[in-house]
Amino acid sequence: MSLAEMFLTMGEGGESFADSRLPLPDRIAGYIRHQIIHDLMKPGEPIRERAIAEQLKVSRTPMRDALKILSVEGLVDLIPNRGAVVVDNSLDDITDMLSVYCELDVLGGEAACRKGSETDFLKIERYQEIMEEAAAEQNRLKYFHANQAFHLAIIAASRNRTLIEIHSNLSLRLHRVRYLSILAQQKWLSRADEHHALIKALRARDTVQMAALQRAHFAVAWRLVDDWSRSAGQPAGKR
Repeated sequence: MSLAEMFLTMGEGGESFADSRLPLPDRIAGYIRHQIIHDLMKPGEPIRERAIAEQLKVSRTPMRDALKILSVEGLVDLIPNRGAVVVDNSLDDITDMLSVYCELDVLGGEAACRKGSETDFLKIERYQEIMEEAAAEQNRLKYFHANQAFHLAIIAASRNRTLIEIHSNLSLRLHRVRYLSILAQQKWLSRADEHHALIKALRARDTVQMAALQRAHFAVAWRLVDDWSRSAGQPAGKR
């Protein structure tokens, strides 16, 4: 299952645990990951290993293996004699990651313009259709997952395995920020034109326009970071 498909099939309860195609530690990690990136487990919050193991009816060994996976992904800190806690990134950490993520998105979009196939473009357009369905249903969660899948499909069309791998890792670490930015938007339904413009640039293989559109598309996430900075009494996030 690709990262885009994983996001698209996630429900509010983290149904990815039921995916028997994955090894048990990966399924447990998927469940905990869902709780973290959807802000159901807060930054700095301890991971209640015993309670989760009982809830999922699993033993402690695959639970510990799952936490190691999440530690490598940068979502969990493993602290000696204290157990696992959700990573609490500073505003500077988030700003640094978002800066790199934005540039990777631009790089991937430019490569997708050059290397993307008709099959890639049709898949991206399908995710756009799902976003429009979600908008019609006023289903913000469905919209968000389709939005994530849309952008990850563009990266996949780059055919650059190194870029895809690094982008995927950062996507997981920044998922909470982007999730909260969508929830904070009052005009989240009005962004359809931006996605249509991205598809148009892709099909025209216009790398310059694609880069400009992608940078503009990140304005919402940056505004959220700036709001957090102001509420913490810090300067606005660096770019």
